[in-house]
Amino acid sequence: MFSHNNTYDSKDAWSLVFDGYDPKDEGHREALCALGNGYFVTRAAAIAATADEIHYPGTYRAGLYNRLVTCIEGETSEDESLVSLPNWLPLRFRIDGGNWFSIDAVEILTYRQTLDLKGGVLHREIQFSDPQGRQTKLHEQRFVSMAQPHLAGLQLQLTAENWSGELEICSAIDGRVTNNNVKRYEPYNKQHLEPLTTGTIQPEGIWLMVRTKQSRIEIAVATRTRVFGDSHEVKSRTVDRETAQISEQLRLQVDRGAVVQIEKIAALYTSRDHAMSESAEAARQAIQDAPSFAELLTAHQCAWKRLWMRCDIELEPVENLRALRLHIFHILQTVSPHTADLDVGVPARGWHGEDYRGHIFWDETFVLPFLACRFPEIARSMLLYRYRRLSAAKILAHQHGYKGAMFPWRSASTGREETPRFQFSLLSGHWMRDRTNLQHHINAIIACNLWRYYSLTNDLAFLIDYGAEMMVEITRFWASIATYNPDRDRYEICGVMGPDEYHTAYLDAETPGINNNTYTNVMAVWTLCKTQEVLDLLPPSCCREFYTRLNLSQEEINHWDTVSRKMHVVFDGGILSQYEGFDRLQEFDVQPFYNQQVNLILEAKGDDVNRYQVSKQADTAMLFFLLSEAELTKLLERNGYSFNRTQMQRTIAHHLQHTVHESSLSRLVYAGAVARCDCEKSWQLSSQETKNGIHLGAMAGTLHLLQHHYLGLHAYGGKICLDPYLPTSLNRFRVSLQHQGNDLEIEVIDSNLNVIASPINSSSVQIICWGDVRDLQPGTSITINLLDSVSSVKSRMALRKAETLVY
Repeated sequence: MFSHNNTYDSKDAWSLVFDGYDPKDEGHREALCALGNGYFVTRAAAIAATADEIHYPGTYRAGLYNRLVTCIEGETSEDESLVSLPNWLPLRFRIDGGNWFSIDAVEILTYRQTLDLKGGVLHREIQFSDPQGRQTKLHEQRFVSMAQPHLAGLQLQLTAENWSGELEICSAIDGRVTNNNVKRYEPYNKQHLEPLTTGTIQPEGIWLMVRTKQSRIEIAVATRTRVFGDSHEVKSRTVDRETAQISEQLRLQVDRGAVVQIEKIAALYTSRDHAMSESAEAARQAIQDAPSFAELLTAHQCAWKRLWMRCDIELEPVENLRALRLHIFHILQTVSPHTADLDVGVPARGWHGEDYRGHIFWDETFVLPFLACRFPEIARSMLLYRYRRLSAAKILAHQHGYKGAMFPWRSASTGREETPRFQFSLLSGHWMRDRTNLQHHINAIIACNLWRYYSLTNDLAFLIDYGAEMMVEITRFWASIATYNPDRDRYEICGVMGPDEYHTAYLDAETPGINNNTYTNVMAVWTLCKTQEVLDLLPPSCCREFYTRLNLSQEEINHWDTVSRKMHVVFDGGILSQYEGFDRLQEFDVQPFYNQQVNLILEAKGDDVNRYQVSKQADTAMLFFLLSEAELTKLLERNGYSFNRTQMQRTIAHHLQHTVHESSLSRLVYAGAVARCDCEKSWQLSSQETKNGIHLGAMAGTLHLLQHHYLGLHAYGGKICLDPYLPTSLNRFRVSLQHQGNDLEIEVIDSNLNVIASPINSSSVQIICWGDVRDLQPGTSITINLLDSVSSVKSRMALRKAETLVY
């Protein structure tokens, strides 16, 4: 997870470089080099590209969805998708009335594409020769403004190396877009937009407005195109208006060797935005008020500089550093300070494309800890996204016969379950029932995120106003879905699906779901216990009103306690089994199938993955990723099960050999699971190649691994605890973070751990490292020798006895 299959400039850990044009890799590059600011994202398609088998120029506004109905297998399926918005990129040119420039129709002499992570700018340098032998050099730079979230810009510098002639430029806004980025969604309806109107802006500029068909959201895009040349003026400017597209053509004479600079500024507004009257008016006004490309670029780069001041990580080797910065870059493009008041969650693939339809799963559990230590207001907004859908989660629970709140596995604009009823297999051409909505463990993750946020920020007000209520309602759900089995004198959770996602049912069963998934059951117990802890944190002045408002009684709390002490957990030969019956399935050789979709491969052969001991991704291992060894042991002992480190290691090793790691998150989870007992194995797992592309959970997971597993960072009671277990490859490592308004740096240099407090901090911070408590005053630092093995062993043992936090 710390490396990617890309060409890197080893001299610069701030740049992602691709040398040479590769049509087969263009889709991957368009996603990896996409630009965004937390409000909207534009893929890195070439300015003259149209959607085809090679290119896909998509622009997406965070949380902007629409529903369409499709008839599948004789049944009606209504699906909500992130909407591809009008394309603001089109900027074509041609010479002396010839063919419009297309990179796929000329001879490429040199090509380099560079993503500047530090400044958030995409550069593309192309030298080409057209069929007439005219040689031209292009240098494009592009940004989506982190300073002004509604604006973006691109600049094209064109050099006529060996020709003279008339240059015609066509700058357009294209509203004729459909959602066509994911091949397996081909059979679905995908025309989400309907055109409204187009127009011009005085003294220069064009605009277009469309509307989503079901959600009725208006989207307005306006652009301004200017041309600057070596004393050459634009001879003519004309506008071509259609219902769903508008363009302007500019003509000028260019001399041999001349340099022409074309600048295009775009503004994007929707009817859901704040502090405006009407979206088209807002977009037009933004274009009229927008300064030059250079001024906008400078402000944008300054905004990124401020973000990196909080977020940058330094480590060796440099290849790992570059990958980590790329991961941070895409996290901040998806959830930035501009996202905090948008009421959107954390999409699995970012706002970079249409995979998973832009839905919200559980990826916030990997993203939130990184942001909570740097931008607590953004982390807070992630949780408020869930709170605003609490009523819908309660309705969903009631519809399924449960109490409390049952949050859906996939969310979008509302709190309804967005998991599609069918998935199309490109291998077999068959429609398959999608049962992943049975992943009720999402509820434990939301509770886990609430507790993490409070632990890292000490935001008691959030707990009082929102968090405690969510914890109670989620706990009510777990207490009601857990059924008592008198034969075992245990509570069981049946008919669910674990994180594995392959095993949806028992063979020949009449109903879907499996029973007693270990991860689900243990995390349910964790929630039941943690909610009682949360209630104890509420100030006495709040308790009476809170208990009355939620109709919460001591009898109900006592029942939670009973369930949390009698949960059934499945063991197989002393190790934790994935679920009840998993150990009785047929053996499966996973090695030939690493990173492959085993369930689809078997289905195409007329077989069923439910027959075999094979997992798509980490399942039981998620327990060891989320919970400390001491906490997991304590939870199991609470239920009468003994568990030690040897069993933990055997459990992880057993499940690892049954996992194909189809998900890019899987190896990362296993790396975190083994980090506390085998750092070198953990580093090996985290460094193995996986699929490329944007997966926010996997990207944030690498940061979580470094910050919370290797560095051992967690917080409680206003204190910061460090319990480092560092691989030998990590001999230099530095992170910056914010703790309750205080800025800190934590660095490892060879055998020393240094914690440095900013001189402008308002108060001291208590640091606990291996049980050693230090008071860190503003402007001071502390140093701890990591080779002091005697004291470290003793203090680690003491710390594990007291450890009660997630991480």
